Amino acid sequence: MCSSVTKTIIFIVSIFSFLSVNAQKKVFMPWFETINLKADFKVSTTKLLKGYMENTGKYQVLNQSANDTMVYNMDEIETAKTAAKDKNAQYLVMGTLNRLGEMVIVNIQMFDVNTGTKVWFDQLKALTPDDLDPILQRVGQNIGSEFKATTTDDIYSVTNQETQELKKKESNNSFGVGINGITLMGNQSSSSPLAGISLNWSFDARDYIFDIKPFWTANKERNLIGISLEMNKPFHSKGNTPFLGGGVSFSRTDITPLPDYSGVSNTSSSGYGLMLIAGGGYIFNRTGSTSVRVSANYMQGFYDVTTGSNYNYVSSSSYNRNDGYTYGILFRVEILFRR
Repeated sequence: MCSSVTKTIIFIVSIFSFLSVNAQKKVFMPWFETINLKADFKVSTTKLLKGYMENTGKYQVLNQSANDTMVYNMDEIETAKTAAKDKNAQYLVMGTLNRLGEMVIVNIQMFDVNTGTKVWFDQLKALTPDDLDPILQRVGQNIGSEFKATTTDDIYSVTNQETQELKKKESNNSFGVGINGITLMGNQSSSSPLAGISLNWSFDARDYIFDIKPFWTANKERNLIGISLEMNKPFHSKGNTPFLGGGVSFSRTDITPLPDYSGVSNTSSSGYGLMLIAGGGYIFNRTGSTSVRVSANYMQGFYDVTTGSNYNYVSSSSYNRNDGYTYGILFRVEILFRR
């Protein structure tokens, strides 16, 4: 009984595998033509694209054999079509890699073997040869469809010199300035909000963004200065994306309370130490030369700032409201200029 069931399962799986293979379109893709590149690029890049195309499940890609020294250039398309027909391929894909300085121009074309018409093409510019892999990955995902790699705004899958400037191996530095506002919470919530400015040096490492931010905020009775180290995680690798992040700040808080209702000034004090910052926001135009960030963060100081009073009005928290830790909500609007 078990043997019969096993054979039935194997038969069904074989049928589905047969149908799946035959549903795929057979493509002949000879070695890419390389200009001003090392000879092994023609094999490695062609095999990379073969893998990315077959990962979509739509194509069965046939390359030249390792012993086949035939070169199919773009001006010999008819010869390549004949070879594709001999292999019973429905489509022919040909590509060229042309290096100019450090930049590599990638041209991919797809032809219908039976009609001889061009059914898909795309041309991209890699800033360096290191960008070839993400470009071929995007081409493999879109080849033969109504989409092109040049229309995507995924800045890390495709590097196009004319629309994107982020490189595969290099990150980007930006400098900027921000406007900050702090709403205090807890027993300090009756204090007026703080306002100030910040500077920002930002290092965009693609998956994460690292910031160093000196900042200053103040109101009539409180002064908060510091420098923070923060890390943000963008949700998407696009020009506009939300993000989550946080960090730690070394801060100093100085408090000079306003006189109480009797006209007697309370004692000034200060404290310094570490402050935690955590929250998120939104980045506009991350890929451009100028970007904007809007964020809201919870901030929690871990150092004590105790302000005493010449009078012991214990029941009047409004006159002793500055005791303890500094914590609240930090709002920021920042503009960054990519170097």
